[in-house]
Amino acid sequence: MKKLALALLTICAFSNIALSAPGKETLYNKSITQVEGFFPRVDGSFVGDPMPVANNGKIDVYYLNDIRGGSDLGVHAFHLLETSNFYKYTNRSEVIPYINNIDDPELLLGTGSIIKAGDTYHAWYTAHNENVFPVESVMHATSKDRINWVKHPEDTILPGDNYRGNDFRDPHVVWIEDHQEYWMLITTRSNGRGIIARYASKDLKNWEDKGIFFNNDTITSNSNLECPTLVPFNGKWYLSFSDQWPLRLTQYRVADKPEGPWRKTNKFVFDGPGFYAGKMVLNKDRLFVFGWTPTKSGSHDQGSIDWAGNLVAHELVANDKGELNSIIPQELNQTIEANPGKETSLTSQKTLTTATQFGTFDSYIYEPLPKQGVLKASIDLPSGGMVMSFGLTNEQVNQSVLNVVFNKSKGQVYFFNTAFDTLNRDNAQSWVDVPLGEKVELEVLIQDSIAVFYINNQAAFSTRMYAMPNNTWSISLPKNDQFNAQLSIKEMI
Repeated sequence: MKKLALALLTICAFSNIALSAPGKETLYNKSITQVEGFFPRVDGSFVGDPMPVANNGKIDVYYLNDIRGGSDLGVHAFHLLETSNFYKYTNRSEVIPYINNIDDPELLLGTGSIIKAGDTYHAWYTAHNENVFPVESVMHATSKDRINWVKHPEDTILPGDNYRGNDFRDPHVVWIEDHQEYWMLITTRSNGRGIIARYASKDLKNWEDKGIFFNNDTITSNSNLECPTLVPFNGKWYLSFSDQWPLRLTQYRVADKPEGPWRKTNKFVFDGPGFYAGKMVLNKDRLFVFGWTPTKSGSHDQGSIDWAGNLVAHELVANDKGELNSIIPQELNQTIEANPGKETSLTSQKTLTTATQFGTFDSYIYEPLPKQGVLKASIDLPSGGMVMSFGLTNEQVNQSVLNVVFNKSKGQVYFFNTAFDTLNRDNAQSWVDVPLGEKVELEVLIQDSIAVFYINNQAAFSTRMYAMPNNTWSISLPKNDQFNAQLSIKEMI
């Protein structure tokens, strides 16, 4: 108890330090009031760990703002984007600041959640600082207007003896009607395992530790289960989380009651590893998930994967098994249709023969894709599948290092960041399971270096490809397969 008391005193003491004036990066961010795009970010910063909240038909997307090489010691203030159509966003900029003091628990802010009770909004969020103990704690702030927040350090929740002080984060608060209480799910560790803990409260102030809510059932039980959400939808309850390692997949489980038991269906992800930290939100009986697709160091395809990137959103539709299919949000589809950009049919410029170590292919070459647009494709898969290669140099398909492989026999789609010629012996950077029959139907949202594939109206697959813009691309099928395809491109202007 003495250790916890000292930690709490540390938190309360340092939280009374006056906040510093906004840095130049924050002031620049505040000057940008509108952002447009399929996958938005505000110029000068990147989107990390979105926290979506329904707001009278619109969606408020709070997120951790990532400034690289900023002038402050602190990082990851809460920022806010608002949208009604998933394309045009209002930027409210910084709403909950970190505390720019190396000894303050709020030097780095981490994921949380926002919930409205009566006329008051409550944000529960992570404070992280490796210079204090515990390293992570859960903190509270309130607001009347969603934008101006008052912090309440006296409400801080500490991990105590039951959970690891270095991993106690990502609080998600939800009202449970059946129990007439609020539940808070927390990412933490117990006995060397990554788990989700549950706290309960009647008043959003006094919380009781209810122990382990979900025990890790992923392929690596010691992995942390980050950014959990708990949502009722379509007569069932859905629990989501992102495994911090090794797969880095945003996963979900299904139950008939909010307390479980939780079952893992055959399909249990929203996207591939190119989409992380996804959190669900229910908006007028429709379900969505918001995550981010990472950038790479040096803005180069061979660079290491960064933390944070661009915002990505999918609508989720349940099938008769309770599995969730990821599709383009209806509002975004309507926005695309209303855009005055021209839609044109695509035909290949030429056909080449591509010899590889694993077979010979007929490759169909296409002109560069627009800076932002929608590629639609209906393509027959007569035999093994196909490969879509991007960022071609001098139309050398076998040297392409950006390859999306549709493997018909395995029912999987892969993204390889290695040469076409050696795909059979290389490891995929990301993948997603999706049944592939005699035909594949695609809608691909393209924005600069990002391409998100929506496959057969069932699965989403997010990729980052820096060499894609301004370069030709191709579709390759095993030689002697008849090529039957209808393709079109709609440019967004």
